[in-house]
Amino acid sequence: MAVEYIYGITWLTPLVFTLLLSLVTSLISQLSFKFIANNEFLKLSMKEMKEMQQRLLKMNTTDKEYQELQNKLLDMNMKVMTEQLKPTMITMIPFFILFAYARSIIPMDQTLINFGVNLPLIGPGFEFFGVYFFSSLIFSNVLRKILNRK
Repeated sequence: MAVEYIYGITWLTPLVFTLLLSLVTSLISQLSFKFIANNEFLKLSMKEMKEMQQRLLKMNTTDKEYQELQNKLLDMNMKVMTEQLKPTMITMIPFFILFAYARSIIPMDQTLINFGVNLPLIGPGFEFFGVYFFSSLIFSNVLRKILNRK
């Protein structure tokens, strides 16, 4: 299989492009979460929710107080999920555009990393989605540490 270059740039192979796309989307995602979400609210809410869960474990499920605390925990959980979804909703459209662009220049069924053996459930190698998925996990975790997000 001959190496294909994107736009004739000798270092820009489909694998490098996929890794760069993964880095860019991870960076945008982590930055949007850091600056758009109310991180102080999230940190305090998560701590409070953990305390409530510990109290619930010690209570009897038939108590009225248990039901009230459980309802309060569910309400707080909804507020936290809403706050966590804000960055996702803002970055969704740009990500759709980036992935549509990537699909237009890279064949999605092209093997980007070949293992040399046929692994069960995975196959002989990673195509676009596999490379993007695993590199995105790595980049997101590294960027989260760099940006001091817990």
